[in-house]
Amino acid sequence: MESIRPLIPLAVATCLAIVALGIVMPVLPFYVTDLGGGKDLAPLIFSTFSAAALVAAPFWGRLSDRIGRRPVLLVAIAATVIAYLWLAAAHEIWELFASRAFAGATAGWMAASQAYVADVTAEEDRAKGMGLLGAAFGIGFTIGPGIGGVSVGQGDAASGYVLPALLAAGFAAASLLVTFVFVKEPDRLRESAGARMNPAVLREPMVARLLLLYFLVALVFTALEGVFAVWGAAQFDLDARDVSYYLVFAGVITVIIQGGLVGRLSKRFGEARIALAAGVVLLAASLVLILVTSPLQIYLPMALLAIGMGLNNPACQSLLSRFAPKHLKGSVLGSAQSAQSLARIMGPAWAAWAFGALGPETPFMIGAVVMLAAIAVAVTVVRRVPAPMPLRSAG
Repeated sequence: MESIRPLIPLAVATCLAIVALGIVMPVLPFYVTDLGGGKDLAPLIFSTFSAAALVAAPFWGRLSDRIGRRPVLLVAIAATVIAYLWLAAAHEIWELFASRAFAGATAGWMAASQAYVADVTAEEDRAKGMGLLGAAFGIGFTIGPGIGGVSVGQGDAASGYVLPALLAAGFAAASLLVTFVFVKEPDRLRESAGARMNPAVLREPMVARLLLLYFLVALVFTALEGVFAVWGAAQFDLDARDVSYYLVFAGVITVIIQGGLVGRLSKRFGEARIALAAGVVLLAASLVLILVTSPLQIYLPMALLAIGMGLNNPACQSLLSRFAPKHLKGSVLGSAQSAQSLARIMGPAWAAWAFGALGPETPFMIGAVVMLAAIAVAVTVVRRVPAPMPLRSAG
């Protein structure tokens, strides 16, 4: 505990910032449609944030290497507060998308937080540090959507969404305050890998397979996440509050899975088999979403999605860490972040197209096909990792 004690203020600040992000997640698709955007446009609000974040990530990484983690955390979180205030003031569709693009471009605090963990922990304690940060993310994404759903109003196309955006700004401001008062600059800085793809890592066969698996799973998950709200509204007349309940439910399950269960399962069955099982669970979630006929039944595929992602992410991350050559570990981490960022751009985009052009259930059908490909990749990984391998990180 002593080794990761300096990370506690950072974890608190990160959790508050993620609560802010979680508040607006169930609200944004409905904000788009209420301002006149079509249902097939709504998922692109998530792609907009992710695309801006991917473009800006190298800048924030280089800046934090040059001037330090704490200044970047302070500047980026302060800019995030402004982004939420801009969101609260949005009355046109372009303002809404512009505010989310600005929020993505200022999301450098995420990478800076991970770099901070690497700076202040020894190698043997790094998994614990990343696990603490992962727990902060999980708790934030559990609390945030609930606040967002409860706070969304019933006003006109814009006024009903002011309070969630202002609450998000408030939590981001609290994160800024905690960072300013309690987060200290590390004594040493390690070079930040950032969300950059290094082609050299693809020459390592197992690393390439794992990155492909990581990308395919993230592609399906972000697609289903992006289209879920508009699908629920079209099929079952769900509103932002209803969607928030499902997200909170999924968040609780994810925290339980990553809070210790995945570690015990991995010690018994091995990380590769856990990743394969996660793929099967996510395939089942995609198929069950096609079959549901009532809002109550949606809880089953949401549970499956949470279980699948809760198992897959730590298993893949640990396998990547183990199979990465020592001189490429930083590049492998950066490549994994890049793969996930690309998935967060592409997933909601193709799901939006499929929803509008081919029908409401089509994103789930395509997602099931992609998951079959992911399972095939996971099988090749299992064949090369016959013995159980203890899990190093739970987040």
